[in-house]
Amino acid sequence: MTSPAPHQPPQAIGRSAAAAPSLRSRVCLGARSPQFPTSASDFLPLRRGSAFTLIELLVVIAIIAILAGLAFPAVQGAMGSARKSEARNDVSQLASAVKAFQLEYGRLPGTDNNAANVVKTLIGSNTTLNPRNIVFFEPKMADKGRKGWDGQNYLDPWGMPYQITLDLGYSNKITTDVGDGNKTYFTTVIVQSAGPDTNMTVRADNISNVK
Repeated sequence: MTSPAPHQPPQAIGRSAAAAPSLRSRVCLGARSPQFPTSASDFLPLRRGSAFTLIELLVVIAIIAILAGLAFPAVQGAMGSARKSEARNDVSQLASAVKAFQLEYGRLPGTDNNAANVVKTLIGSNTTLNPRNIVFFEPKMADKGRKGWDGQNYLDPWGMPYQITLDLGYSNKITTDVGDGNKTYFTTVIVQSAGPDTNMTVRADNISNVK
């Protein structure tokens, strides 16, 4: 007795049978089916990066302006303090130079209170009053009209000439107004700066070698 022939599946017709294995292989490999647009937003181009809007830019500019306005007074105050420190250093050096000249020659470096002539004597350019041409003071050259020796005047940090008052009577006392009325100071020289005051009013509490 012969055994019946094993059951064989019917063969696929056309290309569907040949395409079936490749379809199964794509499913097994995790291949994704193509995506098709489903809404109007899918047709819009993608944004490659974010950008500031006009309102955001205006807000940023306004914040920067506010911060700059708050910082400006502090910066201005710091600059003013630095200039005052420079001027105090200058008047101290000038007064020390005058006293060194007096110690060397036994007299003051001037016959009047002309500050320019006194400075010229101290730097050695006036050989009449400084015959040995000794340099008692070495000022920096003025930079664009600010602070330093410009050849004619010794300027403070605000561009104003320093003022020098000498004890021409050799009494070791000077009577002068340094902003708080005429007072007598027991010294041989007073060096002053008008400071930031535009009316050239000398203020003893601002800058002076008089304490």
